[in-house]
Amino acid sequence: MFDIQLFGRIEVRTRGVILTGTDFGGDHPRHILALLALRGEMSTSELAGLLGEKKKSVESDMSLLRDRLEPGAAPRDSVVRRADGRWSLNPDRVRVDAARFDELVAAAATRPADRAVKPLTAAAYLAHRPLLEEENEPWAAEARAEYRAKFTTARLDDVTPVE
Repeated sequence: MFDIQLFGRIEVRTRGVILTGTDFGGDHPRHILALLALRGEMSTSELAGLLGEKKKSVESDMSLLRDRLEPGAAPRDSVVRRADGRWSLNPDRVRVDAARFDELVAAAATRPADRAVKPLTAAAYLAHRPLLEEENEPWAAEARAEYRAKFTTARLDDVTPVE
């Protein structure tokens, strides 16, 4: 299982190994991982546009990322998948903290205030640091603002102890 942390610095934990910073092979492979973890499926063109790269560079970065995540694994066995010209992470092998945050906030929204406390507390714990805090790219700033808004608009004003 690959646990991907996007709150704070980008980090991947798998099989007792922690990958951070330059462990991904550079900024672009790390950014590709973050984009796929946040947005799901993306084409090479979409990734190239967001990263300001040529398609060939994205393909090269993707190969490097695959190798850093699973050294020696064949592309068909990689957690990074490509189907119909679109890249994605294998959802059966990946857990992303931002996705868990979304699940917790959604669960709280469907509950009465006294039962929303637990999922909102867990969501607040996950988001105790800004999303992609060390990334200065425009797409990262947009994602950070989106999650900040999700956090502040989560039914926090409804969560007061029942007397």
